[in-house]
Amino acid sequence: MNLTLAQKETVTRLLEAGVVRSTQLLAKMSHTQWGIAASSINEIPVVRLLSWFQREQGHCIGARFRARADVPLEFLVLFTDTSSKSVAAAVTRPFAEKMARLKNLVKLTIGEVSNILAQGVVGSLADEFDTTIILSVPEIHEGTKTEILGKVLEDYDGRQDLLMMSHVDMYSQDLSAECCMIVIVNAESLRRLLT
Repeated sequence: MNLTLAQKETVTRLLEAGVVRSTQLLAKMSHTQWGIAASSINEIPVVRLLSWFQREQGHCIGARFRARADVPLEFLVLFTDTSSKSVAAAVTRPFAEKMARLKNLVKLTIGEVSNILAQGVVGSLADEFDTTIILSVPEIHEGTKTEILGKVLEDYDGRQDLLMMSHVDMYSQDLSAECCMIVIVNAESLRRLLT
């Protein structure tokens, strides 16, 4: 299934609305003002995405979410190593002393930030279409972008699923970071929502 221009505009509008929700929650959590800008969401063939990611061999942290009810989907948020450390430092700064003892602070923080992003976007979709989308707790993965995406693609079915991606820039007073949001959704379920 390819999205029509009108459907793509709807999905992009809802993605942007979800990102705005996320900005507000991150500001409360970190006691600092955040800005987040998401590019439009684009359908992308799996082969092209894997080829693109293959060129980037750096270490990444990814948070994977799943929903299986009304709208079956997979949601992946991927941060490069540099961006994940920047985001973790910005988010935990108000609580630095208390959190310094945590062994996996960056992974835990990226899991929580990704959860906020995913819930914001999915909440925006659910509100617009008056449906229920319940995401799983995040599964945190480390490795290259290709390795992490490979784990998510184990459940991908090119005959039934649609893969979409958006690039997200995040910034605050002391932060400049970026991540990729990848959504794999059952095409028929998305078609029903959009029509």
